[in-house]
Amino acid sequence: MVEENILVNPFGWGVIVLIFTSVMLMYRVLFGPTLPDRVVGLNTITTKVVVIIAILSVINKQYFLIDLAVVLLMVNAVGGLILAKYLERRGRSD
Repeated sequence: MVEENILVNPFGWGVIVLIFTSVMLMYRVLFGPTLPDRVVGLNTITTKVVVIIAILSVINKQYFLIDLAVVLLMVNAVGGLILAKYLERRGRSD
C-alpha cells in the first residue's frame, strides 16, 4: 500500500497553518510588551500544539496520542491559573 502524503489530507494543511501561526505567536512570547501578553501567547501556543497532536494522532491512527494531548491541555490550564494568581498578587503589592 502507498502511504498518503500529509499534504494531500486537508487536516495536514490545517496542521501546517497551526504551526505557522504558532511560529508567529513566538514573537509575542519573546518580545511581548508585558508579562500577561507573554502568558496569553504561551497558552495559545500550547493549545495549538494540543490540537496539532490530536490531528496528527487521527491522521496516523495512533489514538494513544490523544491521551498525551489531554494531559498537556490540563497542564496548560493549571499553569495558566497559577500564572494568573501570581500576576494578581504581584499587582496588589505594586
